[in-house]
Amino acid sequence: MENLDQKEIISKTTLKKESKDIKKFGEKLVKYNQEVLNKFNFPTGIYEAINELKNIKSNSAKKRQVQYLGKLLRAINMVDALETMEKIGLNSRKEIQKNHLIEEWRNKLISNDSELTNFISQYPDIDIQLLRQLILNTKKEIKNDKGNKHSRQLYKLIRPFFS
Repeated sequence: MENLDQKEIISKTTLKKESKDIKKFGEKLVKYNQEVLNKFNFPTGIYEAINELKNIKSNSAKKRQVQYLGKLLRAINMVDALETMEKIGLNSRKEIQKNHLIEEWRNKLISNDSELTNFISQYPDIDIQLLRQLILNTKKEIKNDKGNKHSRQLYKLIRPFFS
């Protein structure tokens, strides 16, 4: 009796939920490129299963491959993998915030001439002449509805200052 008390008894429902969560984790892995997947330090078999899953077109075959991937993932310690997934998500959110900040500055520079002075005072290393030219060209593009070539160039010019 004491052996049963010492061992943690896990219900069948809990096991099924954990299995489903691991399968969902495996499905998320398929969305990443090889460079990101290498951060996980999985055994070779898991990488092969992920790559096979990426190439499968049939839905029923995908379901079987997801089951197989889940089986492989259950055999490893998932703590490190979950931490790596969290770090990747955090880095992604930081990158999105940075992009929003750059877009916000670009829009300020286009819409308000006084923001140019603020930007130059905060980032004095920028090529001021090129910055002014791109702002002017972007305003012309917007006025004439001619695309967004200069707007993209302006974005690329100010992006390095937010790294």
